[in-house]
Amino acid sequence: MKKRIDRKLFLILLGYVGAYHVVYIFRRIILKAMDRPEYAEVSWWRVTFEPVLANFLIVPPVIVLILIVTKKMIDSKLKWAYVFLIHFGLSFIYSFIITAFGYIYEYFFLGTIFFGGTFKEFIVRTMFGSNLNFLGYVGFVTIIYSYYYIQRVGKTELQKVQLTQQLQNVKMQALKSQLNPHFLFNTLNSISSLIKEDIDRAQQMLGNLGDLLREILLVKDENLIPVDKEMVILNKYLEIMKTRFSEDLSVKIEVEEDVENVLIPSMLIQPIMENSIKYGYSYDSTYLEVELRIFKINEKVCLEIRNNGPQISENNGKNGLGIANIKERLKTLFDDDFSFSFSNLEDGQGVKTTIVLPSVLSN
Repeated sequence: MKKRIDRKLFLILLGYVGAYHVVYIFRRIILKAMDRPEYAEVSWWRVTFEPVLANFLIVPPVIVLILIVTKKMIDSKLKWAYVFLIHFGLSFIYSFIITAFGYIYEYFFLGTIFFGGTFKEFIVRTMFGSNLNFLGYVGFVTIIYSYYYIQRVGKTELQKVQLTQQLQNVKMQALKSQLNPHFLFNTLNSISSLIKEDIDRAQQMLGNLGDLLREILLVKDENLIPVDKEMVILNKYLEIMKTRFSEDLSVKIEVEEDVENVLIPSMLIQPIMENSIKYGYSYDSTYLEVELRIFKINEKVCLEIRNNGPQISENNGKNGLGIANIKERLKTLFDDDFSFSFSNLEDGQGVKTTIVLPSVLSN
C-alpha cells in the first residue's frame, strides 16, 4: 500500500511555514522596536513566540489535509479547469478552518470566551484574513505540484536510461544468439549443401542471414516499433530456421490488419519464437508446428505463440535470461499494465505463450 503522505514533502511544507514566520516575526520585532501604536501595549512574548506557537499548532493538521486532497486530485488526472475550480473553492474552506482554529487557540491559551461573538463576526474575521490565507494555500499547493512534477520528471529520465540499457542488452543478446558457433555452423552448413542442390535457395538463405543481422542493428534505440516492422525481423529469422529444419518445422503466422500499426517493444517476438523452437523439439517430437497470432481484444493487443512440443516444467525455458529480459522491459515500459504467461495446452500437446499489452498506435 502506497503512503498517503510523503514525509519529505510534509517537512518541505513545514519549512515553508517556518520561513514565512521568520519574515513575519522579524517585521513585528522592527515595528515593536519603533514604538508603533499597534504594538505599544503588546508584550514581546506575543510579538515573537506566540505567532509561532499558534501557527505550528494550527497549520500541520491543515497541511496534512491539503496534501491528501491534492495528491488524490493528481492521481485522478482531472482536467486543469476542474483543478483550478476545486482549489479555488478549497482555499475559502482553508480560510474558514484557519479562523476556526484561531478561536480554539484563543480559548485554550488566552482564556477568551469560546466563539465570543456572532456568526457575522466570524465571517468578517474570515474575510479579513482571506487574502493572506489564500496566498498561503496557493503556496502549499504550488509546492506540492512542483514536488510531484520534479519527481515524475526524474522517474521518466530514469526510465529512459533503463530502457536504453535494456534495449542494448536485447540487441547484444540477439547478436550473440545469432552469431554463436552452433547457429553459424548449421546455417553455413545448410548454405553449403544448398549450393550444389539449389543455388537460388542458398543465396536466399545467405541474404536472410545478412538481413537479419542488419535489421537487428537498425533497430537503434527505438523502444517501441510497429508490429509490421517487428515482423520484418522475425521473418528473416524464420526463413533461416525453416531452411535449417526443412520439412521438420512448420510456422503459421496470423496478424490482424488493425494491429499492423500498433506499437510493441522492439525485438519482442523473435526471442520468444526462438525459445518456442528451441524447447519445442525433443526425442519424442521431431516435427514441430509453431503458430503466431497477433490480434486485438478489449482495446488491448494480444500476442499468442503456440507449439506442439513437450509440456513446460520449471526448467525448460520459462526462466531463461532472454525471457527475464523481456519481462523486465515490459515492466519498465508499461508498469503493471501488461501480462505475460506460459501455459500447457489442454490437449496435453504443446505450450502457449501469451502477452497482452496496451494498444498504442504509431503516428
